[in-house]
Amino acid sequence: MATAHPRTEAESKTGEREASDKIQLASRLDRHLAQAAKLASEYGVPPDAFAAAAWHAYLHASPALAEHIERLQFMAGIEELRNTGRLAKA
Repeated sequence: MATAHPRTEAESKTGEREASDKIQLASRLDRHLAQAAKLASEYGVPPDAFAAAAWHAYLHASPALAEHIERLQFMAGIEELRNTGRLAKA
């Protein structure tokens, strides 16, 4: 039986390691979210408020994503002004 090229084997092991890391991360994330949800439930936090708080925390931890979303909202606002004739098209 022929063995795979060493580079192919290394890439395969790297891919397996990355997949394992992602599974472990997802598991940790699931545990933390479950703990946060349990705490929110115990204190009577409405589901919408819990989801909004989680989203806010995620955006706070990801400034680049928050900036990207703000940029998209700004451009959508500009486009809306143009479509309604309140801003000239260049």
